[in-house]
Amino acid sequence: MRIFVAGASGILGRALLPLLRGHQVAGMTRSQPGLVEALGAEPVVADAYDRDAVTAALTRARPDVVVDLLTDLAGRDFEANNRIRREATPILVAAAVASGARRLVIESISFEVPERAARAREAMEQAALASGLDTAIVRLGRLWGPGTWDEERPDDPDAVSVDEAALTLRNAIFGPGGARDAAG
Repeated sequence: MRIFVAGASGILGRALLPLLRGHQVAGMTRSQPGLVEALGAEPVVADAYDRDAVTAALTRARPDVVVDLLTDLAGRDFEANNRIRREATPILVAAAVASGARRLVIESISFEVPERAARAREAMEQAALASGLDTAIVRLGRLWGPGTWDEERPDDPDAVSVDEAALTLRNAIFGPGGARDAAG
């Protein structure tokens, strides 16, 4: 299976890519191609806001499945994350359609957020659902684990470890009854 992961060098991408070994995986990153390659994927360097670059990357990759793990939470800049959900996800979704992808997996959140973030989440999810692709929206609780704001499990019943989240995303990629590994 050919899989394209946008946000491959982020926290979830780092946990997900090793779970996809045995498949043809391209991982999009802004600035860490060496990391993406070390995690077992073909690195694709592109700015998620550059429509032409994203479309060209997906057209070259010809993925069966596109996975959106795009986030921008450096420095806890929630407006930057809202922007990526409002602007970059629709670019990625349009490129997925243009590339002939069959399935789209979008990482979202299940917890309450301020109104602006909720509107950004809704815009991202609506772009995915309107694509016409077989779409899975994976709503996760607050992440904890290495590289997150909470290295140790917080006192939050809805918290999910990065590893658990990566497994959930992996299952969403293959869909109900889908092949779980390259052998099928």
